[in-house]
Amino acid sequence: MLNHFNNEQNRTGPIHFDISQNVISTLQQKPQTALISNVSGHAFKAKVIIPNYIERIKQHYQQQIDTNIDHHIEVNKLPALTKHFGINISFNEPTEIQLHDNDMALENSIKLLIENFGAVIIKNAYMESKQRDIGHRNRFPQLSFHIDRNPAQTTHYSLYTRNPFDPEQVLPRTSMTLFIPYLVAVLQGIKEGKKGISDEDGLITQCDLYKPNEIPDLLNSIILPHTWDEPEGTGEISIIDNSNLLHASYYPNEAEKGYRIGVRYVS
Repeated sequence: MLNHFNNEQNRTGPIHFDISQNVISTLQQKPQTALISNVSGHAFKAKVIIPNYIERIKQHYQQQIDTNIDHHIEVNKLPALTKHFGINISFNEPTEIQLHDNDMALENSIKLLIENFGAVIIKNAYMESKQRDIGHRNRFPQLSFHIDRNPAQTTHYSLYTRNPFDPEQVLPRTSMTLFIPYLVAVLQGIKEGKKGISDEDGLITQCDLYKPNEIPDLLNSIILPHTWDEPEGTGEISIIDNSNLLHASYYPNEAEKGYRIGVRYVS
């Protein structure tokens, strides 16, 4: 039997995910450095996934940026970019965590991480048993970037889960979830000749972008992936704010679209 299932039987209870401001500040200042820290005695490694993200966008979309990035953000009324994109939190041991309360209010630490890094990916962790099956399961269309919730809705954060105790999700997934900021969608739309991707309030609800063969070269550079490919029996979680990011599925092999991932909405 997998150690992850033994851990379920012997667990001491879920921990509240309460990361220190010092961890966030250090990663902002040293985005190339992996930081070792802990929550309630549970050790983890934190690392920025795409450092210096704004500079990468400027370089990749230099032909589409007619003046500067701030101009595109202002004209299209888009949310601002984070300097670095994506934070990976990987626990040393399988860890049961609580990320929201019974009223679906997200932990403040996660909100701070999202505010600073755009998206949070947590590995070798799983939701507490009482909340593990909340929500529904979904499989997103290939490269159809969209939002789950209108930013005006209270529950505008999306939380995605891979449950290591589920007979299906115990295995690695064959498809990825991709995240991009609104600005990247606008610039890619310009590149592809698709006008008017965002409305007058800067809202983007859905847009088909990129070709499948373009994706591998853009992963962890322009596009942030959650690959869901940790070993058998490993829990994985990711959280985004629909006010800032769009997401889509990417199937490296379209014949294998993978199982549906857990989805819930939190405030």
